[in-house]
Amino acid sequence: MPETAWPYPLIERGSKVGVHAIRSNRVTEFARTLVAGGAAFPVVKAVDDLGWLPQIKAISPRTVIVARQTSRYEGCERVGDPSTDLDEMADNLVGVVLEKLQRHPELRDVVDYWEISNEPDPPGAEGYRRLALLMIKCMERAEAEGLKLGLFGLNAGTPEWPEIEAMVETGVFGRARRGGHILTLHEGVFGNVPIDRWWGDPIPGAPRVEGAGALCFRYRYLYHLLRQRGEVIPLVVSEFYAGGGYAQDGVAPEAIVERMAWYDEKARQDYWVLAFCPFTLGPVGQWVNTDYEFAYPALVDYMLTVKEKPNGQPEAVAPTPTPEEPPAEEPEEEPQESPRRGAPRVQYRRTYVLLPPDADSTWARAVVEATWDERRFTVGSSADDAGIGDLDDRTVIAVNPSRWPTDLKTFFDTYYPGVRYIPVEAATPAQLVSRLRAL
Repeated sequence: MPETAWPYPLIERGSKVGVHAIRSNRVTEFARTLVAGGAAFPVVKAVDDLGWLPQIKAISPRTVIVARQTSRYEGCERVGDPSTDLDEMADNLVGVVLEKLQRHPELRDVVDYWEISNEPDPPGAEGYRRLALLMIKCMERAEAEGLKLGLFGLNAGTPEWPEIEAMVETGVFGRARRGGHILTLHEGVFGNVPIDRWWGDPIPGAPRVEGAGALCFRYRYLYHLLRQRGEVIPLVVSEFYAGGGYAQDGVAPEAIVERMAWYDEKARQDYWVLAFCPFTLGPVGQWVNTDYEFAYPALVDYMLTVKEKPNGQPEAVAPTPTPEEPPAEEPEEEPQESPRRGAPRVQYRRTYVLLPPDADSTWARAVVEATWDERRFTVGSSADDAGIGDLDDRTVIAVNPSRWPTDLKTFFDTYYPGVRYIPVEAATPAQLVSRLRAL
C-alpha cells in the first residue's frame, strides 16, 4: 500500500454526520440502529453530562468520542492581552479536565479528545497568535497526563485571514500533529437562509481556495495553509448550524436531511474531516428551541443509504524524508569517533539556511534575496550538510522545522553537537525574506 503518513482515525466510507448532545436522550438508540445496519456515528460529542459515553463506546467502538466540560475559563478571555499569564490560563483550562477525571476516572478510557476552549475570539492577528501559543502550552500539560485535546473550538465566521496566518506561523498545528491532537470549530448558517449562503465567496485577503466559503467550509482557508506546510490534523466541526428551522417551526425532517446531505457530500471529500455535529440533541435551558432530535430518525436512514460510498483519502505520498544519515562506508580497523567529516582548510563562520523537505524553488530564492548581497548564507535542504564539518562556528537557521518528521534540535544535538540552532517559522516565501532580514 502507498505510504499515507496519516496517523489518525480515517472515515473511509459513509456519512460524516455526527452528534452534539447536551443530554443523551435517544443518542444510544440512534447509535444502535446505525451499528445494526452496518454503519456508525463517526463522532459523538457530549457536553458536561458525560456519564452515558461509555455506552456509546460499548455500542460503537469505532466512534470517536469528544467531550467538553464547560467552565468559566473556556472563552479564553483576555488571551490577547500581553499582560495575561498564558501558563496560568493553560493550567486552568487543562485543570478543568483533570478535575473531571478525578471524579470520573472511567472516562480516561472512553474520551478520545477533550475540547478545552469554546468560541474564543481575541482581537486581531496578535490575539490569535497568543491563542495559538496558549494551545501549545495546553498540549504540553495534557500530554504529561496522557490526554489528547480538541484545540481552539473556534467560533463560526472566524477567524479572518490575517488571524489564520498568525495562528499557523506559530507552528501550533505541526505541534498538534506530533502530539496526536485535533482541531475543533463551529460553522454553518443561521436562520431561514439557504445552506449554501456565501459558499464560494472569499474572505478578505485570502487566496482563492476551491470549495471554500465565508460560512460553510470556511475551514478550507485554514487547511489551504496546513496542506502546504504538511501540518494537516483532523477536524471536527463540533457545532454545525444547518439553519432552516426546527420542529417547532413546522419544518419537515426531510428538509433538514437535505441541508445536512449538501454539507455532508462536500465534507466527505476532505479526508481530514472526522465529522460535523449538528447543534444539538438533548438541549436544556436557553437551547431548548435548537433541538435536531426530530430529524435524526431520517438522518440515520440517510446515513445508512450512503454507508458504502467512499470518502476522500489522504494523498498518497512517498515516506516523508528524514534528516540524512551519513552514507555507509566499508568497515575500518578503528571506528570513527564522530559522524562529522572533513577538515576545513581554514576556520570560518558558516551559516546554513535549512529548508524543509517540501520547500520548492520559491523558498530558496527567498533565502537568496534576503541574505546573498550582504551575508551570503548557504542554503539547502540537507540536515547533514547543515551540521557537518569540523568548524568552530556553525549556525543552522531551520525554516519551518515543524515540517520535518523528527525534531531537528534533537537531531543536531545528537549528531552534530556545537551547532547553533535557530528556528524560523514563515507562512510564505515573502515572510521568510522579512524573517531572515530581521535576524
